[in-house]
Amino acid sequence: MAKISNPHKVFQFSIELPGLNPFLAQEVSLPDDGVAVVEHGDTNFKVKTAGLREIGVLKVKKIQPGDTYSKDSPLFLYFRDWVNSIQSTSWGGGAVPDAYKVTGRVIEYSTDGVTPLAFHKYIGVWPSKINGKTLNRLASENSIDEIEFQVDEVDYTN
Repeated sequence: MAKISNPHKVFQFSIELPGLNPFLAQEVSLPDDGVAVVEHGDTNFKVKTAGLREIGVLKVKKIQPGDTYSKDSPLFLYFRDWVNSIQSTSWGGGAVPDAYKVTGRVIEYSTDGVTPLAFHKYIGVWPSKINGKTLNRLASENSIDEIEFQVDEVDYTN
């Protein structure tokens, strides 16, 4: 029987995007990676073949500014400006993909919080949705609850 000598903890991670210092979040859901299944008929049975590559959504929940950020800092403005640069209702147009897609990483750390155990590198990352705020006088959560990022490609060579 195999013994687990050092299990990975799910709470030790950081998020890196170009133009930002690493920031904190309570939860990150890494995108699924797979291939669509296409079914074709052949006499009395179905033949399954590979279809298009499918990369899921990278979700970042409960974003918290690090020590260097405040409510008026670039962290909160950065995501709003990024989305507005992709498609703007004020100037009635959108940017070309090279202008708004970036490469980002999620790094998993050992229990010491310093030693990296795994790198998840994503290419063609861009925010597709900033979930709206839920205002509540009795709550103290962060004002940006969740951001969904589209991902073009997973880089397994990192």
